[in-house]
Amino acid sequence: MRLEWIEDILAVLNAGSLSEAAKIRYLTQPAFSRRIKLIEDYIGIELLDRTHKPAHLCNAVIVQQRQLEHLATSMRDLLYNLRHQDRLLKSRIIIASQHSITASTGPVLVKELTAGLDTRVQLLSANRNECFSMLVTKQADFALFYRFDDEELPMGTEFVEEIDFGEELFVPVFQTANLKELNMQYRNGELPIVVYPPDVFMGEAMLREILPSLRKNLLLQEKAESSLTLAVMQLALAGVGVAWIPHTLAAKEITNGSLTELSHLLGMEKFRIYAIRLSGEKSAVEQKAWFVMQEMAKIR
Repeated sequence: MRLEWIEDILAVLNAGSLSEAAKIRYLTQPAFSRRIKLIEDYIGIELLDRTHKPAHLCNAVIVQQRQLEHLATSMRDLLYNLRHQDRLLKSRIIIASQHSITASTGPVLVKELTAGLDTRVQLLSANRNECFSMLVTKQADFALFYRFDDEELPMGTEFVEEIDFGEELFVPVFQTANLKELNMQYRNGELPIVVYPPDVFMGEAMLREILPSLRKNLLLQEKAESSLTLAVMQLALAGVGVAWIPHTLAAKEITNGSLTELSHLLGMEKFRIYAIRLSGEKSAVEQKAWFVMQEMAKIR
Protein backbone atom coordinates (compact mmCIF):
# COMPACT_ATOMS: atom_id res chain seq x y z
CA MET A 1 0.00 0.00 0.00
CA ARG A 2 1.53 3.28 -1.13
CA LEU A 3 1.65 6.30 1.17
CA GLU A 4 0.04 8.55 -1.44
CA TRP A 5 -2.92 6.15 -1.67
CA ILE A 6 -3.47 6.30 2.09
CA GLU A 7 -3.28 10.10 1.86
CA ASP A 8 -5.86 10.04 -0.95
CA ILE A 9 -8.30 8.07 1.22
CA LEU A 10 -7.69 10.39 4.18
CA ALA A 11 -8.31 13.40 1.95
CA VAL A 12 -11.79 12.08 1.14
CA LEU A 13 -12.44 11.32 4.81
CA ASN A 14 -11.41 14.81 5.89
CA ALA A 15 -12.94 16.75 3.00
CA GLY A 16 -16.23 14.86 2.83
CA SER A 17 -16.41 14.75 -0.97
CA LEU A 18 -14.31 13.71 -3.97
CA SER A 19 -14.28 17.22 -5.44
CA GLU A 20 -12.96 18.83 -2.25
CA ALA A 21 -10.48 15.98 -1.70
CA ALA A 22 -9.16 16.46 -5.25
CA LYS A 23 -8.37 20.11 -4.42
CA ILE A 24 -6.51 19.06 -1.28
CA ARG A 25 -4.44 16.61 -3.36
CA TYR A 26 -3.78 19.21 -6.11
CA LEU A 27 -5.55 17.09 -8.75
CA THR A 28 -8.51 17.54 -11.03
CA GLN A 29 -11.58 15.56 -9.98
CA PRO A 30 -11.36 13.14 -12.98
CA ALA A 31 -7.69 12.42 -12.22
CA PHE A 32 -8.46 11.93 -8.52
CA SER A 33 -11.38 9.60 -9.32
CA ARG A 34 -9.04 7.48 -11.44
CA ARG A 35 -6.61 7.30 -8.51
CA ILE A 36 -9.38 6.05 -6.19
CA LYS A 37 -10.38 3.42 -8.77
CA LEU A 38 -6.74 2.29 -9.00
CA ILE A 39 -6.63 1.84 -5.21
CA GLU A 40 -9.87 -0.15 -5.31
CA ASP A 41 -8.49 -2.41 -8.03
CA TYR A 42 -5.33 -2.99 -6.03
CA ILE A 43 -6.92 -3.91 -2.70
CA GLY A 44 -9.90 -5.70 -4.27
CA ILE A 45 -12.77 -3.85 -2.57
CA GLU A 46 -14.88 -0.79 -3.32
CA LEU A 47 -13.94 2.19 -1.17
CA LEU A 48 -16.82 4.33 -2.39
CA ASP A 49 -20.54 3.80 -2.03
CA ARG A 50 -21.65 4.86 -5.50
CA THR A 51 -25.33 4.15 -4.89
CA HIS A 52 -25.62 7.68 -3.49
CA LYS A 53 -24.98 10.98 -5.23
CA PRO A 54 -22.46 12.29 -4.54
CA ALA A 55 -20.53 9.10 -3.82
CA HIS A 56 -19.06 8.76 -0.34
CA LEU A 57 -16.70 6.40 1.44
CA CYS A 58 -18.06 3.08 2.68
CA ASN A 59 -18.51 2.56 6.42
CA ALA A 60 -15.79 -0.11 6.36
CA VAL A 61 -13.31 2.63 5.42
CA ILE A 62 -14.70 5.29 7.75
CA VAL A 63 -14.24 3.14 10.86
CA GLN A 64 -10.56 2.69 9.94
CA GLN A 65 -9.81 6.44 9.84
CA ARG A 66 -7.70 6.52 13.01
CA GLN A 67 -5.71 3.50 11.87
CA LEU A 68 -5.13 5.07 8.44
CA GLU A 69 -3.99 8.33 10.04
CA HIS A 70 -1.56 6.49 12.31
CA LEU A 71 -0.23 4.44 9.39
CA ALA A 72 0.26 7.54 7.20
CA THR A 73 2.09 9.40 9.98
CA SER A 74 4.34 6.41 10.67
CA MET A 75 5.16 5.99 6.98
CA ARG A 76 5.93 9.71 6.57
CA ASP A 77 8.21 9.67 9.60
CA LEU A 78 9.97 6.55 8.35
CA LEU A 79 10.49 7.99 4.86
CA TYR A 80 11.67 11.31 6.26
CA ASN A 81 14.18 9.66 8.59
CA LEU A 82 15.50 7.35 5.88
CA ARG A 83 15.87 10.21 3.40
CA HIS A 84 17.36 12.53 5.99
CA GLN A 85 20.03 10.02 6.91
CA ASP A 86 20.68 9.25 3.26
CA ARG A 87 21.11 12.95 2.43
CA LEU A 88 23.45 13.45 5.35
CA LEU A 89 25.61 10.65 3.99
CA LYS A 90 25.40 11.52 0.31
CA SER A 91 24.57 15.27 0.30
CA ARG A 92 21.77 14.61 -2.14
CA ILE A 93 19.29 17.18 -3.45
CA ILE A 94 15.91 15.99 -4.76
CA ILE A 95 14.10 18.14 -7.31
CA ALA A 96 10.56 17.39 -8.51
CA SER A 97 10.39 18.81 -12.02
CA GLN A 98 7.55 19.19 -14.47
CA HIS A 99 8.17 16.79 -17.39
CA SER A 100 9.01 19.35 -20.07
CA ILE A 101 11.32 21.32 -17.74
CA THR A 102 13.17 18.09 -16.94
CA ALA A 103 14.03 17.78 -20.63
CA SER A 104 14.79 21.46 -21.30
CA THR A 105 15.96 23.62 -18.37
CA GLY A 106 16.62 20.68 -16.06
CA PRO A 107 19.97 19.55 -17.48
CA VAL A 108 21.41 23.08 -17.30
CA LEU A 109 20.27 23.43 -13.70
CA VAL A 110 21.74 20.06 -12.69
CA LYS A 111 25.04 20.98 -14.35
CA GLU A 112 25.25 24.22 -12.35
CA LEU A 113 24.34 22.51 -9.08
CA THR A 114 26.81 19.67 -9.45
CA ALA A 115 29.59 21.98 -10.65
CA GLY A 116 29.22 24.39 -7.75
CA LEU A 117 28.46 21.90 -4.99
CA ASP A 118 29.81 18.60 -3.75
CA THR A 119 26.41 17.00 -4.13
CA ARG A 120 24.32 14.55 -6.10
CA VAL A 121 21.08 15.79 -7.71
CA GLN A 122 18.10 13.50 -8.15
CA LEU A 123 15.74 14.94 -10.77
CA LEU A 124 12.26 13.43 -10.49
CA SER A 125 10.10 14.02 -13.57
CA ALA A 126 6.36 14.32 -12.94
CA ASN A 127 3.28 16.30 -13.91
CA ARG A 128 2.80 19.63 -12.18
CA ASN A 129 0.31 18.47 -9.53
CA GLU A 130 2.57 15.57 -8.60
CA CYS A 131 5.49 18.01 -8.20
CA PHE A 132 3.47 20.03 -5.69
CA SER A 133 2.44 16.87 -3.87
CA MET A 134 6.03 15.61 -3.62
CA LEU A 135 7.14 18.97 -2.21
CA VAL A 136 4.35 19.18 0.36
CA THR A 137 4.93 15.60 1.53
CA LYS A 138 8.70 16.24 1.70
CA GLN A 139 9.55 13.69 -0.95
CA ALA A 140 11.42 16.49 -2.76
CA ASP A 141 13.44 19.50 -1.60
CA PHE A 142 12.44 21.76 -4.50
CA ALA A 143 9.75 21.82 -7.18
CA LEU A 144 10.28 23.19 -10.71
CA PHE A 145 7.17 24.08 -12.69
CA TYR A 146 5.48 26.35 -15.21
CA ARG A 147 3.02 28.99 -14.04
CA PHE A 148 0.66 31.43 -15.77
CA ASP A 149 1.38 35.12 -15.11
CA ASP A 150 -1.98 35.59 -13.39
CA GLU A 151 -1.91 32.30 -11.48
CA GLU A 152 -1.54 31.93 -7.72
CA LEU A 153 0.35 29.09 -6.08
CA PRO A 154 -1.84 26.19 -4.91
CA MET A 155 -0.39 26.56 -1.42
CA GLY A 156 -0.12 29.79 0.56
CA THR A 157 2.91 31.97 -0.19
CA GLU A 158 3.58 32.17 3.56
CA PHE A 159 4.54 28.49 3.47
CA VAL A 160 6.99 28.59 0.55
CA GLU A 161 9.89 30.51 -0.90
CA GLU A 162 10.11 30.97 -4.66
CA ILE A 163 12.55 31.81 -7.46
CA ASP A 164 11.33 33.21 -10.78
CA PHE A 165 13.52 31.83 -13.59
CA GLY A 166 11.83 34.00 -16.19
CA GLU A 167 9.75 33.47 -19.27
CA GLU A 168 9.18 30.39 -21.42
CA LEU A 169 7.37 30.56 -24.78
CA PHE A 170 4.84 27.85 -25.68
CA VAL A 171 5.07 27.81 -29.48
CA PRO A 172 3.41 25.89 -32.35
CA VAL A 173 5.77 23.79 -34.49
CA PHE A 174 5.43 21.43 -37.43
CA GLN A 175 7.64 19.21 -39.58
CA THR A 176 9.38 21.47 -42.08
CA ALA A 177 9.38 18.86 -44.85
CA ASN A 178 5.57 18.76 -44.93
CA LEU A 179 4.85 22.48 -44.67
CA LYS A 180 3.43 22.63 -48.21
CA GLU A 181 0.74 20.07 -47.37
CA LEU A 182 -0.01 21.84 -44.08
CA ASN A 183 -0.39 25.18 -45.88
CA MET A 184 -2.94 23.62 -48.25
CA GLN A 185 -4.98 22.36 -45.32
CA TYR A 186 -4.69 25.72 -43.59
CA ARG A 187 -5.98 27.57 -46.68
CA ASN A 188 -8.93 25.17 -46.74
CA GLY A 189 -9.76 26.10 -43.15
CA GLU A 190 -8.42 22.90 -41.57
CA LEU A 191 -5.57 22.30 -39.14
CA PRO A 192 -4.27 18.92 -37.87
CA ILE A 193 -3.04 19.27 -34.28
CA VAL A 194 -1.47 17.22 -31.50
CA VAL A 195 -3.03 17.84 -28.10
CA TYR A 196 -2.39 17.19 -24.42
CA PRO A 197 -4.92 15.64 -22.02
CA PRO A 198 -7.08 18.37 -20.48
CA ASP A 199 -6.10 17.42 -16.91
CA VAL A 200 -2.39 18.25 -17.36
CA PHE A 201 -0.93 21.76 -17.35
CA MET A 202 -0.14 21.92 -21.08
CA GLY A 203 -3.63 20.68 -21.91
CA GLU A 204 -5.14 23.33 -19.67
CA ALA A 205 -3.00 25.98 -21.36
CA MET A 206 -4.21 24.94 -24.82
CA LEU A 207 -7.86 24.83 -23.78
CA ARG A 208 -7.65 28.14 -21.97
CA GLU A 209 -5.40 30.27 -24.15
CA ILE A 210 -4.88 28.78 -27.62
CA LEU A 211 -7.69 26.65 -29.01
CA PRO A 212 -10.64 29.06 -28.46
CA SER A 213 -9.27 31.69 -30.87
CA LEU A 214 -8.20 29.07 -33.46
CA ARG A 215 -11.65 27.48 -33.48
CA LYS A 216 -13.18 30.75 -34.65
CA ASN A 217 -11.58 30.36 -38.08
CA LEU A 218 -10.35 26.78 -38.40
CA LEU A 219 -11.64 23.24 -38.20
CA LEU A 220 -9.20 21.64 -35.76
CA GLN A 221 -8.47 17.97 -36.36
CA GLU A 222 -7.06 16.35 -33.22
CA LYS A 223 -4.76 13.68 -34.66
CA ALA A 224 -2.98 12.49 -31.54
CA GLU A 225 -2.71 13.09 -27.79
CA SER A 226 0.08 12.66 -25.25
CA SER A 227 0.82 14.07 -21.81
CA LEU A 228 4.59 14.09 -22.48
CA THR A 229 6.02 17.09 -24.31
CA LEU A 230 8.89 15.04 -25.74
CA ALA A 231 6.39 12.63 -27.29
CA VAL A 232 4.30 15.53 -28.60
CA MET A 233 7.39 17.03 -30.22
CA GLN A 234 8.22 13.71 -31.89
CA LEU A 235 4.68 13.60 -33.29
CA ALA A 236 5.23 17.07 -34.76
CA LEU A 237 8.57 15.93 -36.21
CA ALA A 238 6.77 12.99 -37.83
CA GLY A 239 4.28 15.34 -39.48
CA VAL A 240 1.26 14.08 -37.53
CA GLY A 241 0.07 17.56 -36.68
CA VAL A 242 0.97 20.98 -35.32
CA ALA A 243 2.14 20.77 -31.71
CA TRP A 244 2.65 23.44 -29.07
CA ILE A 245 6.01 22.94 -27.34
CA PRO A 246 8.13 24.97 -24.89
CA HIS A 247 10.55 26.87 -27.12
CA THR A 248 13.55 25.85 -25.03
CA LEU A 249 12.74 22.20 -25.72
CA ALA A 250 12.30 22.65 -29.48
CA ALA A 251 15.08 25.21 -30.02
CA LYS A 252 17.58 22.73 -31.51
CA GLU A 253 15.06 21.33 -34.02
CA ILE A 254 13.89 24.81 -35.00
CA THR A 255 17.49 25.95 -35.52
CA ASN A 256 18.49 22.93 -37.63
CA GLY A 257 15.35 23.27 -39.75
CA SER A 258 13.63 20.00 -38.95
CA LEU A 259 10.80 21.93 -37.27
CA THR A 260 9.27 25.25 -38.29
CA GLU A 261 7.80 27.60 -35.71
CA LEU A 262 4.33 28.89 -36.66
CA SER A 263 3.68 31.50 -33.97
CA HIS A 264 3.08 34.21 -36.59
CA LEU A 265 0.07 32.24 -37.87
CA LEU A 266 -1.23 30.34 -34.87
CA GLY A 267 -0.16 32.35 -31.85
CA MET A 268 1.78 31.36 -28.78
CA GLU A 269 1.46 31.48 -25.01
CA LYS A 270 3.89 32.65 -22.33
CA PHE A 271 4.63 30.88 -19.06
CA ARG A 272 7.04 31.58 -16.27
CA ILE A 273 9.37 28.98 -14.79
CA TYR A 274 9.43 28.84 -10.99
CA ALA A 275 11.31 26.95 -8.33
CA ILE A 276 9.76 26.72 -4.88
CA ARG A 277 10.70 25.16 -1.56
CA LEU A 278 8.93 24.87 1.76
CA SER A 279 9.80 27.49 4.36
CA GLY A 280 11.71 26.40 7.43
CA GLU A 281 15.11 25.18 8.55
CA LYS A 282 17.30 23.76 5.79
CA SER A 283 20.49 21.75 5.59
CA ALA A 284 23.70 23.40 4.43
CA VAL A 285 23.58 21.66 1.04
CA GLU A 286 19.95 22.74 0.47
CA GLN A 287 20.86 26.34 1.29
CA LYS A 288 23.80 26.26 -1.11
CA ALA A 289 21.66 24.74 -3.88
CA TRP A 290 19.02 27.44 -3.38
CA PHE A 291 21.70 30.14 -3.63
CA VAL A 292 23.02 28.63 -6.89
CA MET A 293 19.48 28.70 -8.34
CA GLN A 294 19.00 32.30 -7.26
CA GLU A 295 22.20 33.27 -9.05
CA MET A 296 21.09 31.37 -12.18
CA ALA A 297 17.77 33.24 -12.18
CA LYS A 298 19.58 36.59 -12.19
CA ILE A 299 21.33 35.86 -15.50
CA ARG A 300 18.54 34.08 -17.42
